[in-house]
Amino acid sequence: MKIRFRIIAISALSVLFVMPFLYFSIVYYESYEIIKNLPIYQPNLPTRIFDERGDCISELYDEHRLVVSIKELPPHVYEAFVVMEDRNFYRHFGFDVLSIARALIIDLLTGEFRQGGSTITQQLVKRIYTAGEKTFRRKIIELLIAREFERRYSKLEILEMYLNIIYFGHGAYGINSAAHFFFGCLARDLTPMQACVLASLTTAPNRLSPLRNPEATYERSRQVLIKLVAAGIVGREEAVRQFESFWAEYLEALRDRYPTLTVRHRVDDRAPYFTEYVRRELVKKYSADKVYRGGLKVYTTLDLRCQRVAREVMNVGISRQDTITASYNRRIFTHFEKNYAKKYLKLNRGFKRDLSALVSMYRTFKDDIIDELMLFSEMFSVSEISDAVKNFNEEYEWFRSSGKTEGALVAIDPFTGGIIAMVGGSGFTPANQLNRAIQARRQPGSAFKIFVWGAGIAARIITAATPFFDISTEDMEPYIEWHPRNYDKKNRGLVLTRKALALSLNIISVQIYEKVGGERIWKFASRLMNLPKSRFQIDPTLAMGTSELTPLELTAGISAFANGGYRITPFAIQKIIDKDGRILYDRSKEATVRKRVMSAEAAFIMTELLKEVVNNGTASHAVRRVAGLRTPAAGKTGTNTAFRDAWFTGFTPFLAGTVWIGCDIPRFSLGYNQSGAAVAAPLWGKFMRRVSSFRKWRSFPGRPDGVVMKRVCAKTGLRPAADCPSIEEYFIRGTEPKETCSGTHDSEETI
Repeated sequence: MKIRFRIIAISALSVLFVMPFLYFSIVYYESYEIIKNLPIYQPNLPTRIFDERGDCISELYDEHRLVVSIKELPPHVYEAFVVMEDRNFYRHFGFDVLSIARALIIDLLTGEFRQGGSTITQQLVKRIYTAGEKTFRRKIIELLIAREFERRYSKLEILEMYLNIIYFGHGAYGINSAAHFFFGCLARDLTPMQACVLASLTTAPNRLSPLRNPEATYERSRQVLIKLVAAGIVGREEAVRQFESFWAEYLEALRDRYPTLTVRHRVDDRAPYFTEYVRRELVKKYSADKVYRGGLKVYTTLDLRCQRVAREVMNVGISRQDTITASYNRRIFTHFEKNYAKKYLKLNRGFKRDLSALVSMYRTFKDDIIDELMLFSEMFSVSEISDAVKNFNEEYEWFRSSGKTEGALVAIDPFTGGIIAMVGGSGFTPANQLNRAIQARRQPGSAFKIFVWGAGIAARIITAATPFFDISTEDMEPYIEWHPRNYDKKNRGLVLTRKALALSLNIISVQIYEKVGGERIWKFASRLMNLPKSRFQIDPTLAMGTSELTPLELTAGISAFANGGYRITPFAIQKIIDKDGRILYDRSKEATVRKRVMSAEAAFIMTELLKEVVNNGTASHAVRRVAGLRTPAAGKTGTNTAFRDAWFTGFTPFLAGTVWIGCDIPRFSLGYNQSGAAVAAPLWGKFMRRVSSFRKWRSFPGRPDGVVMKRVCAKTGLRPAADCPSIEEYFIRGTEPKETCSGTHDSEETI
């Protein structure tokens, strides 16, 4: 019996000691594998986007973190964390045995993991490698890795990693980000009291945040300060003075900051539509992980000075236009309830006799009690009423927002294609992120005539002095269903090409289409904008701008005239550098071959014709008088049917750009007579006038050798007779007129 008892006792003791040993051995082996392949800690860093002059535009991140070296920090900053989190930090070798024993006793007594007992080194290891898993296995691995950390790194290096990784709440990771968020300064400039506040947040950053619970922060920061005094870091009298003065001022400052504020609210994205455009390019080129956590430095083509002007000009312009547009479109909203009621009855197989009652109910919803009815239906679980009201309200709000005036402006360097400014809408919000500068295809109207005239000039089919009869075809060809009309519905008789473009005569545009051919025109436009044939509607309406384009595409197209006949590809990114300083991408090192898409002669003559639009044509009043632009400029207005879209595209010697104004749904109009000349051209002119003061000056390309200047009859475009009023005009050599005018002009009504 005694022998049997001894065997059992020995077996039990063996199990008691051997099993933990085996368990520890297994865990140690697992931790050894981790330690053997322990990677160097690399904190997640935001990608920073800069403009062409090195100014920061925005940041992209999951964790907002600005890494700081421990050498930059005054001792009171990091010592505040040491006295609060790990007073034996400088004495232990990775873990504190007494603290662990105390925590273990409390955890065993309560049956829960309540007490931490972790050192700063353990907290760092937990955040980097063990993901905070609360098990004994995790705790053992954590201890072993912490010990290895102490072997590999100095105490200050461990502190540096800890201070750069720790979370302070409100989206702020690392002490530099926290210092900027809570106090508007860098970590190196933190006062002892500010350091005490940050050190008091580490255990429960959300609950102890001064924005949410200033009383708790007040008390915790006092405890940290007392410990700093006890450690001899701060003098007692100085501590008392700082504590009282700091909290008197800081509590007052907290009144203006709401509890849900985060670092994302504090970040000022100075070009949000452009940032989103760049973000998409980066994610496509690399990956979301590298973009949001890789600490890239992205140098772009944007000029923040131009961007600020673009945003200011467009905000004012869109706001003013919205007043006119809302007044004009008010009649459309008067029929909304009736149209919605008809749709509702059709979907639910209702009776027509219920139409008037349903319309009356919807009008009541909209005007008076929709919020109250929604609350009532939710309180009493009347889902049918709730769904009906909710669906009506959602469609009405969508319809109303779609009727608001929107706009876009994009400016590029016509010689390189670099995007200088980009505004994609009235304001970048969660509900308004459509970038109309690059994503919204709309009919450019008469702005497309730059390609119609350009194709004819480039093919030498027409010249700047080719005469056309500006006469309606309704009486001459009544069997044709479609008869183009001029904007002002006037006919001017015999008109030369230059004046026809300056006055944007639709009848002449269709005549040029017939003369040059739709095939030649779409191919010309395709070459300049690098677009496929499927993007063009190849019939006579092409001459009226019925093929949909984006502002960026149109700007790229007109840039070929500005730069002497070369196609450009718009781009935003100049250089990308990783967090270690390696260059990942450098556009300047790429071999770029400029592709000529028209002769320098054709580009020069088209530039001269487009100058006429600005100086004496449809854009003259808007650009020269309203906007006050005095620099040389060329461009073209564009207006869609029923004033749904207003455009101006053009260029100065240093910048090409396009402005579009309209509503997101083409059903809405900008209002009567709200043409490109009235709405878009003044904004374009104001933008170009303001940026001309600081953009690098250039001149328009000079006259090529292949362009000659000849005197022609101002009325017929032929060689002038003795009695002809004559003007000087540019021609591609060999296309100048060969015939001489008869000198008889009485029967020709010209301008």
